[in-house]
Amino acid sequence: MSDHFGTRTPGKIRQSLVGLCHSPSGPLFSRLLAPVVRKIITRNPAILPVDVCVDGLNLRCRFIDNYSEKKFVFTPWRYDKQERELLASLLENGGTFVDIGANIGLYTLTAAKAMAGKKGKIIAFEPNPETFERLMFNLRANITDFDNQPEVKVLNIGVADQESIFALEVDRANLGASSIRSRNRQQKKNPPGKGGSMEIACRPLLDVLWELAVTSIDVLKIDIEGAEDIALMPFLKKAPETLLPKVIITENSPHLWDQDLYGQMAQRGYKKLFQNRMNTVSLPGC
Repeated sequence: MSDHFGTRTPGKIRQSLVGLCHSPSGPLFSRLLAPVVRKIITRNPAILPVDVCVDGLNLRCRFIDNYSEKKFVFTPWRYDKQERELLASLLENGGTFVDIGANIGLYTLTAAKAMAGKKGKIIAFEPNPETFERLMFNLRANITDFDNQPEVKVLNIGVADQESIFALEVDRANLGASSIRSRNRQQKKNPPGKGGSMEIACRPLLDVLWELAVTSIDVLKIDIEGAEDIALMPFLKKAPETLLPKVIITENSPHLWDQDLYGQMAQRGYKKLFQNRMNTVSLPGC
């Protein structure tokens, strides 16, 4: 398969249909059309993967095993729209973004696009080797002039409470739902063992940040399918005030946590800016 973005375009008719789904306001017509277009493309495996451009981001998508791809490409007006717009606005003058659970890179690419031509740093964690390769392809498809782009550091490891090897429970129907916590949101749909597991290296966040000489964080986003408390609790307990992120975007998984992550965030001075069905956005003292 070619490594060049654009060699897997879905054809003019299919491209036009996908384009009709991309109205940022999500009108009724686009909402009705989106599931039809999704079926036309995803049920034709011979053309997959396909190269598409959505919201200014170049992506190679397989769709059949990643819900984030499907939601972003076919319903971009509602896929974490408020969170991505906030991220872009906060980084438009540069800054530092930490993406824990980067998946195929939608947040990382949004940050890179916002900081184009500015001084900035992106640190993205993605431990699944297959998803990691897709993330790297998408980065290459979007960042060509490295002299005028923020520094992007992509780490093929996970974040946890200790430096160790963890078992990543793989969800083959939705790679983005894979987790080091077997008791995750996809367990009922995909019983343990169905997707198999793999060993991945994990490290404490604070250790990685110190090694990379990170002194401040503008935005931190974490989406690791129920293991957010394992990754963030040690950081929130030990991080100096100067290293606490100005904004934290957290996937809503308190029913899967063993520890009160939101309570620990409150102890460090964070308050909720807004919360929706999928995520909570918090600021210190807002």
